[in-house]
Amino acid sequence: MKNLILRPEKPEQYHAMEELVRDAFWDKYSPGCGEHLLVHKFRTAPEAVPELCLAAELDGKLAGGIWYARATIHHPDKPDTPVLTLGPVAVRPELQGQGIGSELIRHTLKLAEGRCCAVILYGNPAYYRRFGFRPAAEFGITGSAGEACHAIQVCPMGNVPSGAFDEGALYAIRPEEIRAFDLNFPHRQKHLNSGQLFFVPPGPPPDDPVLHQSWELSGRAAKFLRDSGILEAWESIGAQIRCVGSFRTGLMMKDRDIDLHIYTETLDLPQSLKAMNALMASPRTRKLTYINGADTDEHCLEWHLQMADDDGSLWTADLIQIAAGSRLDGFFENTADAIIEALTPESRKKILQLKAAEPDGSNICGVEFCKAVLSGGVTTWNEFQQWRKTDPPEELFSWRP
Repeated sequence: MKNLILRPEKPEQYHAMEELVRDAFWDKYSPGCGEHLLVHKFRTAPEAVPELCLAAELDGKLAGGIWYARATIHHPDKPDTPVLTLGPVAVRPELQGQGIGSELIRHTLKLAEGRCCAVILYGNPAYYRRFGFRPAAEFGITGSAGEACHAIQVCPMGNVPSGAFDEGALYAIRPEEIRAFDLNFPHRQKHLNSGQLFFVPPGPPPDDPVLHQSWELSGRAAKFLRDSGILEAWESIGAQIRCVGSFRTGLMMKDRDIDLHIYTETLDLPQSLKAMNALMASPRTRKLTYINGADTDEHCLEWHLQMADDDGSLWTADLIQIAAGSRLDGFFENTADAIIEALTPESRKKILQLKAAEPDGSNICGVEFCKAVLSGGVTTWNEFQQWRKTDPPEELFSWRP
């Protein structure tokens, strides 16, 4: 490509590069992204390989970048094998599809030859095959915990041994780190889409029984959502989907329900019915209720869908369709994010313990537990019952921690 230059990053462009990476990955693999923080960490990480971390400049303007780090293939009965890991690769959104990412990958793979036996990454096999990457299973390579993973791709540069691929601590980014780092950038709403790999942040199961129960239910919720066809149905009419409630805050406990806000340009009932047709025809669907609130102050349409998962367990998806730009656009999403910001490990566990103690069929709004703990200092079910007598649910709408 003419006028394309590959060079090391310039310190004065660090923040601009992070903005570029954030734009390139936003909502791509999960709601929001963390790759911009990863790029920020690369600059001081001992595992980074600076001579392979390059920026792309097109016509004198920053166009993209690529980053490499040292990693290992772990063997239980012999020394670990050093390898390189590639990623992220980012291209400014408006320049994607023009070969800039391909040039970055091909150029740096040539530079990496002779440094190790392989470059290994997590990525789309269909995309990376053209650069010489092959499925990890061909080499007997698994994920770090020994699990098979079709996303692990290997570009051999020598004799590649079998073992468990460990990309290292550099790539282990916690959600709270991302939230704090995101304060350095303009606010953006996070959306769910059917092409994402992760609807909830991946991570190891917690040891604590209460936290483990919540973690397990969140994982089941993500699987249900992926299998249900809900996202694809609404995407078919151009809607954008955002997660709210306990699924967004990571505070699921007993109830199998998911709250989604569906944003469309207008509240066009025939179009909405078009989106719902596939869901109504699904053999998983057990019940659907509809409330027309288009002419109310809330200006929304409510769809309450009950569907079964693979195990036959029933889930409720509360689909609130909202006109983009209306009064409630982003309101509940911002409330959920404020709750996430206010949570500590201790308050998270207290909220989950209250939810676990809730009698079946009580139908207490999840945000009420959050308010009781974060603003009311409640720690037990008895305290919660007393607190409710003086803090009615009607005031929840305007509450933020």
